[in-house]
Amino acid sequence: MKKIKGKIVKNISNTYIVKTEAAEYEAIARGKLKLDEIKPVVGDNVEFEKIEDGKIAINEILKRNNYLKRPKVSNITQVILVTAPKMPSPNMQILDKQICFAEFLDIKPVININKIDLDEEKANEIYEIYTKARIYCYKNKCLFW
Repeated sequence: MKKIKGKIVKNISNTYIVKTEAAEYEAIARGKLKLDEIKPVVGDNVEFEKIEDGKIAINEILKRNNYLKRPKVSNITQVILVTAPKMPSPNMQILDKQICFAEFLDIKPVININKIDLDEEKANEIYEIYTKARIYCYKNKCLFW
């Protein structure tokens, strides 16, 4: 049977939505992947084929560029880290760890500084720290009613 290449874009209870240039397919993972202890995750590039009754089976997971355990995703190029100057107070140490981990995996970190209307001075301080480190940041307001 003809093998088709695609990317997993969704996973619901071990049923995978695989997108190709032409269409989206609902697929299951072959048993041999489970034997190899490789579990498909969103972002995986895969090879699959049509089996009986029009069902689709994933035969192979192609090489991953990166992999995150939480959430389980692979082959991502960018991560958006959200922080705020207040409510809750920012934890710069955790933010720094997340940035380091992203860069270690060759993932571009982006920082969203949310709720700047609550403490613009602190929001600007966070913005200055990370833009000086050449990390793309953007700020936005979260208006309360």
